[in-house]
Amino acid sequence: MNRLVIGIPTYKRPFLLEKLINSIYECNIDKNFISTIDILIVDNDIAKTAELTTSKSENKCPDNFKLHYHHYPKKGLSNVRNEIIEKAFGFEPDYIVFVDDDEYVTKNWLNELIYCMVKTNCDMAMGPVIPEFEKKVSTALSLWYFPTEYENHQKLDFIMTGNLIMRSNFLLKHKLRFDPRFNTIGGEDSYFGIYVLKEHGTINYASKAVVYEYISEKRSSLKWLLQRRFNGANTYTYIMILEKDYIQVLKKIIISLIYLLVGLVCLVLLPFKFKYRYFGLAKIVEGMGGFSGLMNIKFNQYSKNNR
Repeated sequence: MNRLVIGIPTYKRPFLLEKLINSIYECNIDKNFISTIDILIVDNDIAKTAELTTSKSENKCPDNFKLHYHHYPKKGLSNVRNEIIEKAFGFEPDYIVFVDDDEYVTKNWLNELIYCMVKTNCDMAMGPVIPEFEKKVSTALSLWYFPTEYENHQKLDFIMTGNLIMRSNFLLKHKLRFDPRFNTIGGEDSYFGIYVLKEHGTINYASKAVVYEYISEKRSSLKWLLQRRFNGANTYTYIMILEKDYIQVLKKIIISLIYLLVGLVCLVLLPFKFKYRYFGLAKIVEGMGGFSGLMNIKFNQYSKNNR
């Protein structure tokens, strides 16, 4: 029987947070594997915008859950995730789960995460995050938001924190935390994943542990998508430089150059209305992002409440 803490970092999204909490309440719980579940809300807003939502949701909390509110106004993506880990340890859990405040979970989500951990004996497991758009968008745009598909229980070599379960003993043994250098630029989960692998941690995929992510109209734009592609390549280069992995840096330079050349050629697809019309633009900004990382140019995507 396992104790779980579900950690939810939140910032000015009270209505989405309430939807997420309600979806967790509706989860099926296999009591052969799960004994207690503590839901830990960590409010990163100085105005405590999640406090009322948590209070209202606490009144509806089912018997097999406990809901907790913690105010933590110190900004930063790494900071708030580290605070969740520290607070979660106080409940002495076997597993710590991350899920984001703009998501909601499916009914068998928790069971599937636990099944993956138990059956594969892995240190961490991730499930798919499926986009759900506020307004209808073209296939040419939406296809870039859908996650890569993997086999159930397949081993992975990266981490994303939107739908993640971690073995507490592994975190404690290796003193793993998120790096504060990524507080405003994103990519803290990618860098965290590198250190998990360095400590010989195993990461598996729970393909049936599905969550849905709300994509606002603002975030379902071509401009936002290209910013994300740019920042992803930029952050990857930055991480390789931090790691002094100069072979990978050289590979990234070559790949970025190829992306720029291929992207320029594929710009001829842009006027045509079919699903790969933005391929050229995406590759150009990825190439630019890779080169900008070499020059230590960072896009602080979270510095102006761009969350």
